[in-house]
Amino acid sequence: MTKDGSVSLQDLCTKVQTLLPEQFKKEAWYLIVASVLVGCGKPSELGPLYTNLVENADDVEEKRIKDRLSDVLMKEWTLVGIPPVIYGVTALGKAETARNEKRGITIEPPSEGGLLEFPDHRKNIDMNGLIPERGTKFLQQLYLQNLAPICSSWGSLANDFMWMERAVIYGLFLSDHQVLSAVEAELVILSSIMTQGLSAPTIWHLRGLRRLGVSAADTESVQQAIEAVATWSGRSVEGWARVTDVPDQIDG
Repeated sequence: MTKDGSVSLQDLCTKVQTLLPEQFKKEAWYLIVASVLVGCGKPSELGPLYTNLVENADDVEEKRIKDRLSDVLMKEWTLVGIPPVIYGVTALGKAETARNEKRGITIEPPSEGGLLEFPDHRKNIDMNGLIPERGTKFLQQLYLQNLAPICSSWGSLANDFMWMERAVIYGLFLSDHQVLSAVEAELVILSSIMTQGLSAPTIWHLRGLRRLGVSAADTESVQQAIEAVATWSGRSVEGWARVTDVPDQIDG
């Protein structure tokens, strides 16, 4: 608790960990917290979250946490938009700088103009082969027979927007599981969408989490954790779809 009686971010994080099933208690919990904070318009809270996470971490673990939070944001911009994500990046950057200053570490600022060299893993991307194939595979894994009816509702816009889904949103970002696993990526997706109160997409991704092997009971626990962060952030959770609202067979 804070001095004014409100629940602190640290207390919220503890609550989220207690709500989640065992498989998500160790590390995945903070992916959910970060995703919901950004989705609920509280991206500046990523700074304190990061500071708490790395407080007792060695350099290797700190880099791992940083990479995982970065991947959350790299995925989440496709789901909630770029402005709140940039706020989140800035909050993380400021927290990182403050931590470095305490340890006497100085990082050279970007060159004048702010244009930086692309990371090696962002170069020579195969946008006509490997990337859309990867995106298509993950899409089909999550949606199975439910993909065609969704796509058919897009009318004459379907070709362009299915390219965007397969090659960009899923291809480049959501199906990139080098840092976050497929299940962890789906936790980010579900958290980001659910916080917006979007009923149909929430059902799609409650179902998607189930199709990745998470039980109905554990999926419900994930939702309770998402709701705890959303409520803390001032977002109403009334009327949100639940795993019991998923109308389809999980196995297709």
